[in-house]
Amino acid sequence: MDIFIKLVPDTMLLQKKPYNFLLYLTLLLTLSCARDKQQRHVLPEDLPEIQPLTEVRYAKRFNISYFEEYKLIKVNNPWPGSSDTLTYLVSQNQQVLDAFGNNKGVKVIQQPLSNIVCFSTTHLPYLEFILEEDKLSGFPTTDYIYSESILERVRSGGIKDLGPSNEINLESLLALAPDLVFAFSMGNELSMIQKIELSGIPVVLNADYLEDHPLGRAKWIKFMAAFFDKDLMADSIFTAIEKAYLETKRRMDKIQIRPTIFTGVVYGDAWFMPGGNHYGTQFFRDAGGDYVWADDASESILQLSFEVVYQKAGSADYWVGTATYNSLTDIEQADSRYRDFKAYRTGNVYNYSARVNEKGGNAYFELGYARPDIILKDLAKILHPEEMEEHQFYFYKKLY
Repeated sequence: MDIFIKLVPDTMLLQKKPYNFLLYLTLLLTLSCARDKQQRHVLPEDLPEIQPLTEVRYAKRFNISYFEEYKLIKVNNPWPGSSDTLTYLVSQNQQVLDAFGNNKGVKVIQQPLSNIVCFSTTHLPYLEFILEEDKLSGFPTTDYIYSESILERVRSGGIKDLGPSNEINLESLLALAPDLVFAFSMGNELSMIQKIELSGIPVVLNADYLEDHPLGRAKWIKFMAAFFDKDLMADSIFTAIEKAYLETKRRMDKIQIRPTIFTGVVYGDAWFMPGGNHYGTQFFRDAGGDYVWADDASESILQLSFEVVYQKAGSADYWVGTATYNSLTDIEQADSRYRDFKAYRTGNVYNYSARVNEKGGNAYFELGYARPDIILKDLAKILHPEEMEEHQFYFYKKLY
C-alpha cells in the first residue's frame, strides 16, 4: 500500500468527559518514557494544549458531524474507483442506536469499544497515539508489525495472528468476537468484509491510503479517534504534526537551488514511477526537490521502461526509495545498468529502511502515514543537508 473532515463541531457537545490537564500530562509522560525505551511510535515533541476541534484542510475522504447523543462519520469513495459514501453512526445511547438501526444507509457502532481488530499496519500508530492499542486483539500477519509495544502483546498472546490479509482466518476472527473491525479495501476484499458483517461484527473502512496529500493521510488519526471519543486528543496531535510539516516546508520553499530527484526500481519489465500529482511526489516538492516527472499531470503510478527512466532520470542528483535494495551492491547485482545513473555514481542513493526489525516490519510503512512531518524532514536533510543539520534521519538511510 505504500507506493509509495471537514469537522463541523458544536463545541458544547463534543464530549461529555473533556480531557483535563492531568490526562494531558499523563500523555506527555507516557510519550517521554516510550521514547526512552523505544517501545511506542514517536509523537511530536511540542503537543499543544488540547483545544476545541478546529477545521483543517487536506483530507477529502471522510468527514465527521457531531450531535448531542451521537456522531455521523462518513467515508467518501472508500476504495479505488468507488463512488459510494459509507455512513457510520457512533453512540453510547441505545435508543439512538435502535432508532438508526433500521436505516439501511447507516451502520451503527455501539460504544464503548473494548475489543477491536485492525487490518493495516498504518492503523496501529493512530491507536498508539490515542492510547488505545490495548484494545487490539487481532491482526493479519503480525510479522509485518514494527511497533515493539504491540509486538510484545503479540508475543504474550494478547493479539492473535489472523493469517494473510488476503486470506483472513474467519474462524479465528469470529472467535475473538471483536466489537469492531477496522479494515480497508482495494475493491477486491469486499466479499470477506461482507462475510464478517453477516456474522454480526461491524466493519469500518479506512481509506487513508487514498488521500492525495501527506497531511490528508495523517489526518485519519481523527477518524480512528472518533470511535473512541478521543476527538480532542487526536486534534491536538494532528495540529502538532501539521505545524511541524508546514514549518519544514516553509524553510524549503525559500531555497532557490532545487536538486533533481527520482524514485523506484524496476519490477519485472516495468519501472513504477509516481505521477507528477501523486501523493508521494508532494513530499519531493515540499522538501525542496525538483522531481523529474513533475510535469506529469497523473495522480497514479506510471509504468515505464528502464530506457525511458534513464533518459529522464539518468542525470538526476538524488535517487530516493530503492524498495528492497539496501546497498549499492544490491542495486548493482540486480541490474548492472543502474550503475550508469549519476545518483549511483555519486553515492546519492537513499532508502526508507533505517528502521526494520528482524522479521521485516518497517517503520516507514507503518508510521509514515501518521508522521509525514518526519518523512519531510528526512527528505529535506537528504536534499539540503546544510539546512537540516539538527535533524537525525528517522526513516531513511544512505546506501553504501
